[in-house]
Amino acid sequence: MSLRVSVAGRFAREALAAGEGEVCAVFRRSFYLRFPGERYACIGDASLGRGPLNALVDDFRLPSLGERLSVAAGQAETWTPPTPPVAGEPDVEGLQYAARARLPREGLGCLVVDQHNSLSGHAQPALDALERWLVGNALEDEAQTLIGLGPGLTPSGDDYLGGVLIALHYFGRRPQAQGLWRWLEPRLVRTSAISGAHLAAAAAGEGHEALHRCLDALCTRAPDWTAVLAALDGVGHCSGWDSLAGVVAVAKIN
Repeated sequence: MSLRVSVAGRFAREALAAGEGEVCAVFRRSFYLRFPGERYACIGDASLGRGPLNALVDDFRLPSLGERLSVAAGQAETWTPPTPPVAGEPDVEGLQYAARARLPREGLGCLVVDQHNSLSGHAQPALDALERWLVGNALEDEAQTLIGLGPGLTPSGDDYLGGVLIALHYFGRRPQAQGLWRWLEPRLVRTSAISGAHLAAAAAGEGHEALHRCLDALCTRAPDWTAVLAALDGVGHCSGWDSLAGVVAVAKIN
């Protein structure tokens, strides 16, 4: 199989430069390639959207699990999130009003509007520990319950932590993001390697373009939340909403 990338995230491009990778996960509109050093690229068509691990191809075809292949990215555009503007006061209430009618039933997205389900109830001690850390206390062991929490290739708890990391960068709290990553990185054995790769990108302030649009909208007057949240709906099963819940946790205390 020969595929040529049109747009690649920074982390995807670095992985693809290693040459041949192994297909380690296959979905309806994308697949993951694993490279030496636990580097990953997610290959898909334009509907996948841009992100740090995503490499978009025009002639997308699904390979077989375990197949080895190379993907040409030498001529690809490199995507990175736009430089955040000077963030204004985040309008969390405006987001909550727009989000209330479209929350997914699963995952931690319910936390965007301060609702709860069985998963968030299980995660509550960890969420409380993370909130105490965000306002300046030591990060307690309870917080690690979030790592690997929930089903899927990138569990809800990981996506939530990724949202926290990205929001800390966005709101100019980079030292705190670096501190969270120093705590998190040695604990990634609790989750999948692919999820760990997404968290590494989040630790650099990079996530799916739909999440970055949410951050911009959160600090913009009269945003088009309908369009912004519609784009977020398409990020994973509920990964986009799980990440947004982490963003809101930071925005509330920013």
